[in-house]
Amino acid sequence: MNWTIIVVEGLMTAIIGGVLHFTYELFHRNKFVALFSAVNESTWEHIKLALSGIFFCTLIDIWIFGDNPNYWLARSCSLIMPILVIPAFFYCYRIVTGLKSFLPLDIAIFVLASFLSSIVFAMLLDAPKVGLVTELASIALAILILTLYLLLTRFPLHHVFLFEDPITGGYGYEAVATHRERRQIRKIQKAKQNPRLKPGEKYLTLDQIPEAKRVRRKNKR
Repeated sequence: MNWTIIVVEGLMTAIIGGVLHFTYELFHRNKFVALFSAVNESTWEHIKLALSGIFFCTLIDIWIFGDNPNYWLARSCSLIMPILVIPAFFYCYRIVTGLKSFLPLDIAIFVLASFLSSIVFAMLLDAPKVGLVTELASIALAILILTLYLLLTRFPLHHVFLFEDPITGGYGYEAVATHRERRQIRKIQKAKQNPRLKPGEKYLTLDQIPEAKRVRRKNKR
């Protein structure tokens, strides 16, 4: 197993994903930047950050390892890892601890997913050679993941927990809020019992909180 691949790709995936967490706001909510940056705090958007790092690595390593018959099997399986690891560990620790979110653990899970992805990639590159059918199926799987990656920010699956922003309760672009707005919304949520919440609802949405809407209008000026 090539430890250079594991360390370099794992670090690149984690670092690129970490940087892209902030680029949507830095580029004034540009829709093109949104394709590969996090637009809200949903679980899917954090998965997308890891996929962004892996796709960036692909642009480089395909020129180095692309002639390996196992390349696309290794790459498609490495793309699956953050899709499985991030929600599995995130929701497990929420159930065990009762916390909605704990930043150090969230970061640790993201880094773990990045390195598990690079480990799988390195292992499969050194595995016995696969046949043409497996290679073509792996290419198709990678294309499917890329397609979903590009579409699901613009067209998130509403009422699916992976896509729900835990702070605003929204999905995709509609859940966008600055870090300052999020802090203020959290304060409002804690300080106010809103009778307009329907049974079973966990969060107050921006439309349900007049104060939050005023905060957003003020911050846009």
